Amino acid sequence: MALMNGLRHMKRALQSRKANRLDTFPALTPVRFIKDENPAPRLSLFIPNVEKSRMYGGQKTAYRFFAALLDSMQCDARMLVEGTYIKDDIEQVRAQYPDWQIVQAGEISTAPKQIVVLSPRMRKHALPVRKNDYFIFTYWTGAYSLGNYRDFQLQTFGESTKHVYLIQDFEPAFNAWSTSYMLAESTYHHPDTIAVFNSIELREWFELLGYTFDASYSFTPKLDPDIAKHLKDVPVDHTRDKTLIFYGRPYVPRNCFSLVINALNTLLTDHPEVSEKWNILSIGSPIGKLKLADGQRLQTAGKMTLDNYAALMHRASIGVSLMCSPHPSYPPLEMAAFGVRTITNSFVTKNLGDIPNITSLESVTIQKLADAIWDLMNSETTKPTKAWPDRYAHYLHYTDFFDNIISAVAHELLR
Repeated sequence: MALMNGLRHMKRALQSRKANRLDTFPALTPVRFIKDENPAPRLSLFIPNVEKSRMYGGQKTAYRFFAALLDSMQCDARMLVEGTYIKDDIEQVRAQYPDWQIVQAGEISTAPKQIVVLSPRMRKHALPVRKNDYFIFTYWTGAYSLGNYRDFQLQTFGESTKHVYLIQDFEPAFNAWSTSYMLAESTYHHPDTIAVFNSIELREWFELLGYTFDASYSFTPKLDPDIAKHLKDVPVDHTRDKTLIFYGRPYVPRNCFSLVINALNTLLTDHPEVSEKWNILSIGSPIGKLKLADGQRLQTAGKMTLDNYAALMHRASIGVSLMCSPHPSYPPLEMAAFGVRTITNSFVTKNLGDIPNITSLESVTIQKLADAIWDLMNSETTKPTKAWPDRYAHYLHYTDFFDNIISAVAHELLR
């Protein structure tokens, strides 16, 4: 009797848990599906956030890619949002996307443009899936939690669609040699994957590691139009402040925050006069209270508006932006475009040293980085004489943000 009571208690406890919720990895909570009989093709983007004032870097690129592919396919559309929104957020999203309808996760809607909040908590509701639903994954947790859409389509409709995986970094390395590494890496083995890489360097990294996909495409980074509009706000030969800016994100290991801090402390110890002549400013995210070797608190601008960011790049003389990844990343290219003499790092398939205003360190130590900064502080600021290399020839001036791959991707997706 005691055993039966115990089993009944366990059953009730399990039933009371939120459907499919994963305690260890909430973001990987599987998405359940329900049949949608509508035969119309639909393109679905899975993205962390759609609120435009909080869209930066990779999220903006993902949204632009989705919009471009949607324009080519001319079909229904849906944005599946991983983030959790409060009521005010929802109203702001509604105002930003007046042509879109916000739809509940379990609702079968005929609206041609839908926004669905699909946070882990909302996955107790089954997501409607059509025979002709096409998905774009933009990061690994989305690809993992939604990847079983294909099995549902096969079981329900007898056939499945291909999907696009917009790969913007080698994400397993975000959590190297761990469970997260294994799970992230598994998403590169899904069948029917059309891989789209946001840089040639990243695509070459995947090829070096031996990954293969149904089809692969790449495009080169472009300067964000919202930043590019400020390029000519000041004369080309304007006087710059003695300000060093660095991309400081303490909670993003691949940006090597502690390495930069140690290099700055070495610089200030070796050359005490730097603290009298130069301002040092961290940008990118809040950093908390931190004192440098000269006893002064490190100043931070945190995450800036793009307008303020552009104004700062016009004032700064030197930039440091490290990225322990094959992805070039946005900040060093942006700084260089605005005339900031910028130090970054190479990484196997990545070397940005042939780009005007960029010094790329083949290997990085604390002392090497400190010395590189000191060298720039003591060299004259001159206008670069070399042109941007061929692979970045369209970084500043372009007619197609995605290098004319959109039509080919659409054709591959639909065939």
